[in-house]
Amino acid sequence: MRDIIKAWIKEFRGLFLLFVTLPVILGSVISFVFYPEAFSLYYFLISVIAMLSLHAGTVILNDFFDFKSGTDVINTERTPYSGGSGLLPGNVLKPKQVFIAGLFCFMICTVLGIFIVLTRSPIVMVIGVIGVVLGFFYTAPPFKLAYRGFGEIARLIATPLMVLGAFFVQVPVGSGWEVIQYMEGIAVATIASLPLAFLNTGALYIFEFPDYNADIKVGKKNLVVRLGRQKASYVYVLLNILAYLSLTIGIYTGILPLMAGIVFILIPLSAASILGLMRYFDHVKRLVPYLKIASDTYVIASILMIVAFMV
Repeated sequence: MRDIIKAWIKEFRGLFLLFVTLPVILGSVISFVFYPEAFSLYYFLISVIAMLSLHAGTVILNDFFDFKSGTDVINTERTPYSGGSGLLPGNVLKPKQVFIAGLFCFMICTVLGIFIVLTRSPIVMVIGVIGVVLGFFYTAPPFKLAYRGFGEIARLIATPLMVLGAFFVQVPVGSGWEVIQYMEGIAVATIASLPLAFLNTGALYIFEFPDYNADIKVGKKNLVVRLGRQKASYVYVLLNILAYLSLTIGIYTGILPLMAGIVFILIPLSAASILGLMRYFDHVKRLVPYLKIASDTYVIASILMIVAFMV
């Protein structure tokens, strides 16, 4: 029984759940800073649970469909950050169990989303529908976004959606006209999400490199496979540059608080992960420490951005 519980905990991939909790906190904090009278701790907790459910469903179904495609089965270079959980190829969990668990997570997210739309903020429906579609069809047929070179775009869109979704949960908006009165907060939430969107996408993008050999064999044509590992490494450089460039523009224009500049202290970490990828893009074992650095950079940047709005 204990082994089964451990297996399910591993299947839910705690690290990736942290990736989505932080944008929700950021969007909620920004809404509190601009419209404190509207903030609701109750709806904040609901939005966190809804987002965790959505992302858990995405991760679990990703595990299922990568197993069905064969990429996780033939992957001999699995890392803590890539290659899936390994539970399905190892026959620890059954495919049907994992598929049902993924659908259940999406069901929880959908029910909570409908509750928020009906009782709090109807505009959340637009963001919620986009999020569910991107999450479900990330690896699920017929769209299989991650298999057709659109997975990276979906990830890039996801972070602003999470921040804005959490923001709108806190500021009840029933129509397009009501959005106008919240434009200042919306602009700040959008710009604040961009550095994190690029760092998050970069972290998940660098996680694709260890799976290259398995992905290319099963026809999973993500950006790394399409470009080849050496050329693809330059995309990671670009994502990091865009992260700090968007941060610079946000601070320079006065949209972001000056305190947000604390995120710049992470440039050495970004540089380290870039240099590591450029050197070891085709050497999985040596690349693993740089996967962690990329992950840590995004997480720390998210925390620092949240702190910047709280002080």
